[in-house]
Amino acid sequence: MTPTPQAIEAARQRIGAQIKKTPLARSAVLSARLDADLHLKFENQQFTASFKERGALNRLLSMDEAQRRRGIVAMSAGNHAQALAYHGVRLGVPVTIVMPRTTPNAKVQQARVFGAEVQLHGRSFAETLAFTEGLAADRDLTLVHPFDDEAVIAGQGTLGLEMLEQAPDLDTLILPVGGGGLIAGVAVAAKAIRPQISVVGVQTERFSAAADLFNNRPAAPSQPSTIAEGIAVETPGVKTMPIIRALVDRMTTVAERDIERAVFALLEIEKTVTEGAGAAALAGVFAEPSLAVGKTALVLSGGNIDMMILSSVLQRGLVRSKRLVRLAVEIPDVPGSLAALTALVGELDSNIVEIVHQRAFRASSARATLVELVLQMRGEEQADAVVNALASAGYDVNALD
Repeated sequence: MTPTPQAIEAARQRIGAQIKKTPLARSAVLSARLDADLHLKFENQQFTASFKERGALNRLLSMDEAQRRRGIVAMSAGNHAQALAYHGVRLGVPVTIVMPRTTPNAKVQQARVFGAEVQLHGRSFAETLAFTEGLAADRDLTLVHPFDDEAVIAGQGTLGLEMLEQAPDLDTLILPVGGGGLIAGVAVAAKAIRPQISVVGVQTERFSAAADLFNNRPAAPSQPSTIAEGIAVETPGVKTMPIIRALVDRMTTVAERDIERAVFALLEIEKTVTEGAGAAALAGVFAEPSLAVGKTALVLSGGNIDMMILSSVLQRGLVRSKRLVRLAVEIPDVPGSLAALTALVGELDSNIVEIVHQRAFRASSARATLVELVLQMRGEEQADAVVNALASAGYDVNALD
């Protein structure tokens, strides 16, 4: 049963002011860089830092009293869990959450902080879901599916209503896609208000089932992991996929490097933290600028990123943008050679972050030694200037990946 526009409007009335109306703001810098008119929908500013609150709360408020007393169980990679934990406990509903063992620790701990019972089981969505279904039957709990549930889809659809109220002249909506609950609900809502609007879904290449089905191509095997674990779903929903086929205009996939680049750009430019899934819409435009037709809204669906992953993304982003550069420089193995090299590097306004003075390995002769430098730069132009200056000074220098 497809959620109707009327069901989505009813969901909005039901959840009301319990859900934050998040900003929709134009990004002048990203628009200029990508030659597009890009507006960012900051769903990472919800209390639990994800759009999932919309569907979770609508589902909880749609239950009868007997169901609420018995409690609910759900499987989730994190955001659905946090949303149910926060709103369920707030409403007095016992909440049990089952998470894959690969879920980032930040999401696990946050669900526990909100008061849910958390169990870790399985490494794939299907394995975790099967365990959750068994738990629901054993304990007589209501199973709240993260995306294949009419009330959840309708709740997510309230995001579409909200965006078109904030910007009625939007031409394109770009959203991340895992199981399809968000894009299905938003597509129903948006197309009912503005039939000509284009709705675009973005998946990670590592979990591309919905895009493969939509584009009528053989399903690619899922990979072991992705930075976008929030949309790491092996099979889209039985309820969501028909809506996607009927109402979504394009579905595309992006590489891990595109998602990392988007997380980095949003933090640097917009000063906003997104998880991998939350940055997937921007990653789609990085990979295919033609997706952004006319006035385009990108949904930043969540901000719950593990700090270790974020640290890695930032370091890798600095390397990609040539603000951290690793060089191998051969110098004579005589006193004062290392001091001369570092002095020259300093004169070139490059800060030494790390240095390895390698005397025994990889040197061309017993009278030479290899120095590996990690240098802090302003960007590609300075990096090239430093390499050229070192070469002009007579050093054998090579940039290392």
